[in-house]
Amino acid sequence: MDNALTPKEKKKIYEDLFDLSFYQLKIKKITVDEGQEIASDILDNVENLKNREDFLVFLEKLAKKWAFFSNYFLKNKGEKEVEKDKEKIEELTKKLNSFIN
Repeated sequence: MDNALTPKEKKKIYEDLFDLSFYQLKIKKITVDEGQEIASDILDNVENLKNREDFLVFLEKLAKKWAFFSNYFLKNKGEKEVEKDKEKIEELTKKLNSFIN
């Protein structure tokens, strides 16, 4: 499995994180200064992300600092676990097929 983040995936990450942040600003759960700090964090870090593991580490840090990122972090972490499970199932299926044949 190739975990490298594509430019398209990075763009989606930017969009998702900024959308979440903007919504918090809109409903006045964070201040403009906090929004600027979050935007700076995102801009400083997302471009340097190499793979999904880096992304999850960064996202976990964001979620610890800003609770409203927690659900997004858990969703993405869950997707990674599903990928791992699918890989394990494929590997076991291949082994079973080679054993049967």
